[in-house]
Amino acid sequence: MEDIFDFIIVGAGASGSLLASRLARSRPQFSVLLIDAGGDNQDEAQQTFGERHTTLMTPGYNWGYKTVPQEQLKDRQIDYSRGKGLGGSTAINFCVYTRGPSADYEHWAQLVGDDTWRWEKVQKRFNKFERFQPPSKDLDKFVRYSELSHGYNGEVDVGMPLTWDPTFGDFLDKTAVYHPRNYDHNSGNPLGIAVCQHSTHNGRRVTASGAFLSPLPENLHIMTNTAVRKVLFEGMRAVGVDLGARKVSSRREVILSAGAIDSPKLLLLSGVGASNELQELGIPVTHDLPGVGKNLQDRLFLQLVTVQKPGSHHRTSYSSDSPAKLDEARKQWANDQTGPLTTYYLPQMIGFIRSDEILASAEFQRLGSTTQQALRMETKPTYEIISQSPSPSVKAPELFLASAVAFSGAEASGEVKLQSSNPDDPPLINPNFLSHPFDRYLAIQSVRETLEFLQMPLFARDQERLAAGPKGREDDEILDYVRNTATSMWHPCGTVKMGRPQDIDTCVDTDFKVQGLQGLRVVDMSAAPFLP
Repeated sequence: MEDIFDFIIVGAGASGSLLASRLARSRPQFSVLLIDAGGDNQDEAQQTFGERHTTLMTPGYNWGYKTVPQEQLKDRQIDYSRGKGLGGSTAINFCVYTRGPSADYEHWAQLVGDDTWRWEKVQKRFNKFERFQPPSKDLDKFVRYSELSHGYNGEVDVGMPLTWDPTFGDFLDKTAVYHPRNYDHNSGNPLGIAVCQHSTHNGRRVTASGAFLSPLPENLHIMTNTAVRKVLFEGMRAVGVDLGARKVSSRREVILSAGAIDSPKLLLLSGVGASNELQELGIPVTHDLPGVGKNLQDRLFLQLVTVQKPGSHHRTSYSSDSPAKLDEARKQWANDQTGPLTTYYLPQMIGFIRSDEILASAEFQRLGSTTQQALRMETKPTYEIISQSPSPSVKAPELFLASAVAFSGAEASGEVKLQSSNPDDPPLINPNFLSHPFDRYLAIQSVRETLEFLQMPLFARDQERLAAGPKGREDDEILDYVRNTATSMWHPCGTVKMGRPQDIDTCVDTDFKVQGLQGLRVVDMSAAPFLP
C-alpha cells in the first residue's frame, strides 16, 4: 500500500464509515484511506439481532474502557464500552435507532450560529442515508408515519417487527392510559410512548461498515488492526499520521472520527489541547486549544424489573438460563437466518417523557436561563424509558418485564485526559455523573414517575413482585438505588466541541474544522456542543 493519500480518515465507526464512502464515491479522483485500530468485525455469530445485548462482550470488539471512580456513584468505576473495529460502536450497540427531538437541533443551530443544524435541514440528511422498512398495515393502530419523515433509498436499514404477539398490543393499550401514544418517535417529536425503531434487517444487526463499506470503491483503502499514534504536522497544517512502524501522509486533510473518547485523546497526543496540561506530560505543544477533552457529557440509565404472572406480557431469559435452547437457536440462525434470534427482545416500547413536575422544581429554577429555555422547548423530553429489555435480575422459569430509565437532561460535564504521553495507555475518563444537584433530582424523579407508571393498576395486576428497584419511594431510597446501579448509556459527546469562533471552549467550527489549524477536522459526536 502506498504511503500518501489525499484524505486520511481515522476511525471506522458511524461517522467514519459514512464519510469515507461518501467522499470516495463523490470524488473518484481522490484517494481515501480509512484506518481503524480494530479488526473487520465480520464474525457471523455476532450479527444476530437477538443477541445484540451481549455483542459488546466479544473479544476484540470493545475498547473496554472504564471511568475513573465516580464520587456520586459510590466511587464505582463505570463501564465505558466503545466499539473497536469496522462499524465502531454500531457493531456492539443495542440497535435502537432514534434521532432525538427537533428541539435539540434548533438549540444546536442557535448555539453555533449556523442554520445548517436546524431540524428541517438535519432531517433531510438523516433521510438521505435511511432505508426505512414500513411496518405491516395491520399495525396502524400503533405505528403511523409521514413519508416525509423518513428515507427509503439510503444505506441504513431501519424498521420494526412486521408482526408481534397480541400481548404486546395489549401492553401498549395500557400505556396509553398514562402517557400519550406516539406513532413515530423519529418524526422530530418523540414525546409519548412508541414502538421502538431499530437498525436491523431480516434478523441481522445493521452496522455502519455493512451499510457504507460494501461494495468498496476502488479509491477507498482500509487499514484494520492499525492504531494511529498521533497526527503529524508541518507548522499548523496536519500532513499525516504516525502509525508507529510507519507514517502515512495526506495531500489534503486528516479527518478524525475515532469517537468522543479517542478523538480528543489523539488530539492531545498530537500536542493539540490545553498547553499547561500537555507540558506537564512532556508533550510538545502544537496548538493551545483548551477545550479539547473538556465538556464530556453523557447520560445514565438503570433498570426497573418486575416478575410477571403467567399469561401476562413478559420476557423470558432463555439466552442465559437455557443453554440448550440458545444453542438450538444459534444453529437455526447459522442454517437459514431464521428463528428466535431474529426476533428475540422484539418488539420494544420506547417512551420519551416530558415531566411537568421536573420542569417546575426548585432545582430546575436554579438552572441558567439558556438551559431552562432549552429544556422547555416544545419537543424536548426530560427522561426516557425503554421496556421489554433483557435483565440479569430474574432467572428462569420466572417471567419478567425489564424497563430501562435514562436521564436525558443532564447538567453535569466532565473530561477526557491523558494519563501519560504513551499512546498505549487508556485515557482517564471522568463524566462527573450526578455531580450537579439538578441531575440528582432528575434521576430521583424520573425513577419515581416510572415506578408510578409501571405500577398503575392496569400493570400491577400482572405483577408478582418488584425484582429490581429502590426499597421505597423516598428521595434518599431512590437516590441510593441510582447510586448503586446506574451505569452509562454510552452516549458520550462534546469533547471536541463545535461552537462560535469567539467562544473560549470552541474546538471546531460548523464545518468540523479544528480551530487554528489547517487540514484537520473532527467529525464524530465529540463535536456535538451538548448531549442531544
